[in-house]
Order: sequence, then structure tokens, then C-alpha cells
Amino acid sequence: MEQKGLRTGHIVAILGALTALASLWRPWYTVDVPQRLRDAISAQGDQVPALRGFAQTLAAALPSRISASGWQELQGADIALCVGMLAVVALVVGAAGAFGAAIRVEPRAAGQAIAVVGAAGVALVVVHLVHRPGGQAAADFVKLGSGAWIALAGSVATLAGGLMAAAAGTARRVPAASGSLTPVSFGPLTPALPPVFDTPAPGRVTSSVPPPAS
Repeated sequence: MEQKGLRTGHIVAILGALTALASLWRPWYTVDVPQRLRDAISAQGDQVPALRGFAQTLAAALPSRISASGWQELQGADIALCVGMLAVVALVVGAAGAFGAAIRVEPRAAGQAIAVVGAAGVALVVVHLVHRPGGQAAADFVKLGSGAWIALAGSVATLAGGLMAAAAGTARRVPAASGSLTPVSFGPLTPALPPVFDTPAPGRVTSSVPPPAS
């Protein structure tokens, strides 16, 4: 008989999906602006007195770090990650039966689908961890932000939860019916039958009545 309701894997998967979804609002990439760049801009202003005020204002306005969220920098991969994780949430809700009996997802099948989405999410995040904006030339300046690592952790949790839900036992032992009959063997009857009922040996005549007197 198929197990009904959510399993532990479904809970792990939906938490991972929500984590990966939240990562899109966090910085995926950061660029640190060195102090020497501000000093260089100010020095250029010193050489041109007419631009000195503008150069100093520009140097002061430069932030110490520039960051880009997943929505800003993933260029379409953010939509794919968002849709995938929302699909995981829908699968878990369907496995819980929240949509009613008409739209119910079998828990084990939901786990298999969630594992596929989680694996795709891991692959997508790893690609963007390796290939950063700006290519190899900007590798020394562009650093990975917290959003990228949060997305990776959430995708891995989604994959693990899907595998757990898909691998959970699908059959339960069916108990024996209360009215089922069990064969019973009886031992030999005691006490033994009296000798009068014994079967006589061949050629032997036995009688319990004495012969008449002559």
C-alpha cells in the first residue's frame, strides 16, 4: 500500500527551494573598489584646477564595494531558477494534498521530479560560480557574493530532499485479517481405546462372551 502524505525529504526539499529562491535578492557578485582608485581620481583633479572639485566629489562618491544581485546579473538564469524552485513548492504542496483529491501528486513521483529540478539548479549555480561576469580578465576583481553560495546550498538541499522522498519505502506490510482461519493440528486422543476395540490379528477369534455350558 502506497504511503500517503509528506515525507521528510519533501520538507527538506521545500526548505531548500525557498532558500535558493531567496538567494536571488542577495549579492551574487561583488567588486571591491580600491582606495588607490580614489587617490588616482583626486590626483587627476589636482592637475586640472577646473576639474578639481568634480574629481574630489567623484572620488568621494565611489562606494567601497559594488554588488549585483541574482536578478541583476544572471541574465535569464534567474528566471529559470525561480520557475524551478516554484515548481518544487507546487510539487510538495500537491503531494500534501492541499490542492484536493482532483490534483494530487503521488509522493514518490513528486520526489523524483524534485530531484531532477534540484540537480538542474545545482548545475545552473555551478556554471555561474565558475563563469563570472567579465570573463577571465575580471576574475581578479569580481568576487562571489553570499547569494551564490546560498543558492548552491539551497539547490543541494532540494536535490537531497527529492532523493530522500523518492527513495522512501513505497510498500507497507499488510496485517493479517482478524477473521482469517489458521489450520490447527490435534494430537492423538487420550486415553487410548480399550483392548475390546482393537482389531484382531488374522486367524485369531476373540470374543468377550463365554461359550455356553454343555
